[in-house]
Amino acid sequence: MNNILIVRTDRLGDVLLTTPVSTALRRMFPRARISWLVRPYTAPLLEHNPDVDQILADRDESPAQLADRIRNERFDAAIVAYPRWRIVLALWLARVPVRIGPANKPYAILLNKRVRQRRSKGKKHEADYNLELLSPLGIPFKRYPTRYVATDEERKTARRVLEAKGISGAKPVAILHPGSGGSSARWPLGHFMALGDGLQAAGCDLVVTGGPGEDYEGAMAAGMRRPPVFIPAGSVSVRELAAILSCADLVVTNSTGPLHLAVALGVPTVSIYSPLPTRHPARWGPYPAYVEGDELHRVLLAPLGGGGAKAGEDMGAVSAEEVLRLCLAKLAGKAPRG
Repeated sequence: MNNILIVRTDRLGDVLLTTPVSTALRRMFPRARISWLVRPYTAPLLEHNPDVDQILADRDESPAQLADRIRNERFDAAIVAYPRWRIVLALWLARVPVRIGPANKPYAILLNKRVRQRRSKGKKHEADYNLELLSPLGIPFKRYPTRYVATDEERKTARRVLEAKGISGAKPVAILHPGSGGSSARWPLGHFMALGDGLQAAGCDLVVTGGPGEDYEGAMAAGMRRPPVFIPAGSVSVRELAAILSCADLVVTNSTGPLHLAVALGVPTVSIYSPLPTRHPARWGPYPAYVEGDELHRVLLAPLGGGGAKAGEDMGAVSAEEVLRLCLAKLAGKAPRG
């Protein structure tokens, strides 16, 4: 295999949980050209990744138009981690010789190498499902960490941004990201506020970040004992957000893309998850930490609330006090200086 395409046209966390596929391909085919087809807003996640040679943006064009672009690249194989009719049809029209993807959807008829998976059951981690798609290429299953590369200059710029907001690095830095991008249940904002008060009382500098449509500044500034530093939604790019996360001693959030960014950067995390199978950390948790028991990334699982067939998650049942105790234990080696 000399020219391989990975397709993942959904969201930030999904793309990051597919980066182990690039790593595995590079190990097996070190001279191959590895390309990705992703949505424009997730494309920056793959910049500077040594396991990625080319990034193609999916512009929502017709199957025929997309097929023309794919055909021009002369791929030997395509690994479709997030198949949709338009994408799979384009690969078929482009006559990519090897087209790999899950076998259990109608569009699988246009794939010629199918891997049986039941992702909706949530029995395995999403990244494990992605790596299983490599079996038709003769690549044995092996876990690799998610990968994101922040440049030195990006990290320096992020430190300057935080310094301009009064965060010098003399104290431990905790970042709270209360949102979830609408993809999972959220821990209540009031709990994040109580946690923030506790972290600041314990001597931490506190930063709050937000994603699109997630504006918590007014409520948190009014409801907390001391307002944190805010990085509002839309004020930074994806790569700038990642660089800011890299400056943290701890990131606390829900199941969301910024969590997986922090994990890929090696920043310790505490996250609160739903117990429902489609949202459970067994499928969507920090990778590979959750499946391998790595204590760097701790997950708190909310209980089910209500009863019967319609029981849902009770995210508020995970108390701010419980999360604070866990955070302070993780920050024990990061005592205030000076």
